[in-house]
Amino acid sequence: MIRNRYLWGTFCLLLVLFTASILVLPRIGLEKSDVTHSYIDKVFDQAQVATVDIQMNEEDLNDLLENPLKEEYYVATVVVNGTKVENAGIRTKGNSSLRSVASDDTTNRYSFKIDFDQYADDQSLFGLKKLNLNNNFSDSTLMREYLSYSLMAYLEVPTPAYSYMYVTINGEDWGLYLGVEQIDEVFLNRHFADDTGDLYKPDGVGSDLQWISENIEDYSGLDLKTNKDSTDQSAMLDLLYAINNGEDIEEYIDVDEMIRYFAVNTALVNLDSYQGQMKHNYYLYEENGVFSIIPWDYNMAFGGFGVGGFGGGGRNMPGENTDNQGAGEQENAAGNEDGAGGGGPGSGNEEGAGDNRPGAGNEEGTIAPNADDENGKDVGQNGRNDMAMGMPESTELINESSINFSITTPVSGTTLEDRPLLNALLSVDEYREQYEKYLEEIATSFFTQENIESITMGISSLVLDYVEKDPTKFYTTEAFLEGVSGDNSLPEFAVQRAESILAQLSGELIVEAETADGMFGEGGMPEMVGEPGEGIPDGMMPPGFEDGEMPEDMMLPDGEGGEMPFDQRGQEEQREAADEQQQAESSYSAQFIETSIFVALLIAALLFVMRFKRRV
Repeated sequence: MIRNRYLWGTFCLLLVLFTASILVLPRIGLEKSDVTHSYIDKVFDQAQVATVDIQMNEEDLNDLLENPLKEEYYVATVVVNGTKVENAGIRTKGNSSLRSVASDDTTNRYSFKIDFDQYADDQSLFGLKKLNLNNNFSDSTLMREYLSYSLMAYLEVPTPAYSYMYVTINGEDWGLYLGVEQIDEVFLNRHFADDTGDLYKPDGVGSDLQWISENIEDYSGLDLKTNKDSTDQSAMLDLLYAINNGEDIEEYIDVDEMIRYFAVNTALVNLDSYQGQMKHNYYLYEENGVFSIIPWDYNMAFGGFGVGGFGGGGRNMPGENTDNQGAGEQENAAGNEDGAGGGGPGSGNEEGAGDNRPGAGNEEGTIAPNADDENGKDVGQNGRNDMAMGMPESTELINESSINFSITTPVSGTTLEDRPLLNALLSVDEYREQYEKYLEEIATSFFTQENIESITMGISSLVLDYVEKDPTKFYTTEAFLEGVSGDNSLPEFAVQRAESILAQLSGELIVEAETADGMFGEGGMPEMVGEPGEGIPDGMMPPGFEDGEMPEDMMLPDGEGGEMPFDQRGQEEQREAADEQQQAESSYSAQFIETSIFVALLIAALLFVMRFKRRV
């Protein structure tokens, strides 16, 4: 009798251990990975420029550069500050910046996404799963995004880790990039007590957060990133209903966090965002039914996008390079006997032919990032990069419409009513007072000349040598230095913006918001006379429009109300969705295998007990 009790007790103990294993063991690996955040110091040390050495098969590299819009992953070995990670994945990334670089024959300066566990489950770099390498497109200062994240972190908005990184691919210099942490489960674990909530990256239909219906499928642009198989997204529907129907929003959003975010975004005049026409470049994270907002993509901050829409201010429209032709446009730019193109990066195969882009194939047929300028000047000075890309040699940072962007109605190219999340916050007097308090703090502490200039001077001291040797930079070294200090610098923008904010807060300055729906800023599109293209000053017509017609590859999408159809949204989002599905399937497979093993062990234990009992 005693022996029977012992046997059944053993069996029950095995059953308890099995149940605990099923519930706990599948999460052990994830929890260990999530709580390891040493990458903050080892990868994103802002006191140094990190080195990122990417090694990949030459054929894969050529295929990646010849087909950048596919955004396909390729196997690579990545060495960051001497630490090697094998079997990582690398692909191009971006939307308009990706298409712009892809359409230009003179540069291969793409932004990249590195996924350390794309091909090896649970592999990371000191806990970091994904690393974004941003190419500083349309930013001659190379500092807009860096300073923007600095201000977000200053006001304690959950902010991705970031630092400067110098990239090489197969031993060739690719240039100075800004490395940025991916917004994913690792990021959530670092910033939130509960990292199991729903994460969204809105871009497209529904990203303005206006109420459409009770059917979450009607909000196709919200783009759920986590819990795709387990959430009913009811928390999101509750949020949408609340902000659109005047309900008490404190139950659904972290009010103070969102106010801080919008105060920073407004101070930065960052209009390639929820507050502009594009209504994107932000994340929403739900933690126990309460949403926070997470910043993303700030290369167009400091008025770079223009008040009122594209071209409204913040950077000059492209002009002509009258001194030198772009190297890629020269008929016989360093071509070899086999017809291999020269004068810029392209798609050389062994013969340099590729897809007939005028590229600089080297001896192995690899596509170089940019051909070296034979006279040793900055690449941007000979028109190879900035002029051919349709960018001026420097940007005009100080623009009245950007400096005096409204803090009362902080939207551009739209109305406050059409941005219900922001409207719900600013419609409550208490919340508006908090918002204005944060704006005043920014103006009097962060946006002082002493503070901003100390940051820009520190960055210049850190990265200047890398800027000078960068063979792919979009702008000249002089343009970078111009942004550090002086009359057309980021510190000057900050000082003037601070003065405007304080004047608007005191009532001394009243600014009427630019809500016109257009791409030409103040007053919308100017009146044109005659045929398309006539009446536009020389040098102001964007590249490709010289004949007065819109290029075929820039035709507007066929969507309702100007929305891009869901199946034509940025390939970045579609690619990320596919990656997440693949990772979810891999995780499911691993859990299935673990469960099967434990089931087998339980059956074996049961058979052992029954067999032993018979002997007794």
